[in-house]
Amino acid sequence: MMSGHSTAVVLGGGGLAGIGWTIGVLAALEEQGLLRLDSADCVIGTSAGAAVAAAVLQAESAGAEFDRIVRKSLRNNELAPAVALADVLPDVLAVHSSGDSPAVKTRHFIQLSRQHAGIDPSRRRAAIAGRVKSDTWPSDRLYITAVRADGSRTVFTSASGVGLVDALTASCAVPGLWPEMRIGGEDYIDGGTFSLTHAELARAAEHVIVIRPTPELPQYLTEERQQVLERATLIEPSERARVGFGPDPFDPDIRGVAAIFGYEDGLTAIASLAGPLPTSLSPR
Repeated sequence: MMSGHSTAVVLGGGGLAGIGWTIGVLAALEEQGLLRLDSADCVIGTSAGAAVAAAVLQAESAGAEFDRIVRKSLRNNELAPAVALADVLPDVLAVHSSGDSPAVKTRHFIQLSRQHAGIDPSRRRAAIAGRVKSDTWPSDRLYITAVRADGSRTVFTSASGVGLVDALTASCAVPGLWPEMRIGGEDYIDGGTFSLTHAELARAAEHVIVIRPTPELPQYLTEERQQVLERATLIEPSERARVGFGPDPFDPDIRGVAAIFGYEDGLTAIASLAGPLPTSLSPR
């Protein structure tokens, strides 16, 4: 339970570019002594943000992950989607713009994944496993979001009885690009499907830091989420970074470039972090 001077860190979704950029931001903040992820009372990760949270918490250092991701020889092997984002995006956007309920939209998203993904689920899970050191949850303060087949949000934790890799694979199952993830007889898709941050999960924290590679879809922006975002310290990519990401955020080679941009954006964000946060968020 968060109370008093508690701090929540929210890491949002954004593909492989988002993974690289977020690691870069965290590395810059850690280097400057402003934020270590393992110092937060709560870390909420969605899709790319979940992958970053798990890897950094296991490594106990954003800097170590930054060094790994900027060196191509040290990166894990990522799968490239079998279908181009540009080819599936119109269908995904059509589902989003429909007036259907989240449950119906989720069914359509799962159908799109089955129609287009073309990747064996076991290969996809193996690629996700390569992002982390082990299947062991690094912290009981890590929360990973996903969307169940009925359209409802699921939040996986170390107490959920679900392995870390399965939780991450569910959270990163982007509709139309990757297969849905089956856990305990239930199908799950990307945690960022209806929210890139789920920032409202941090509502009980006094201090909220949101590191968001991609903005929220406005049609899903609830009042409660907006209220948390408005009082949070929000870090987003600069225009230079957005251009640098290129046209495909799921290109495995973009991770190193995005990490450099993230590091620079993290240094720029130092001024915004200096005021409202505790003086030092050092490791516990």
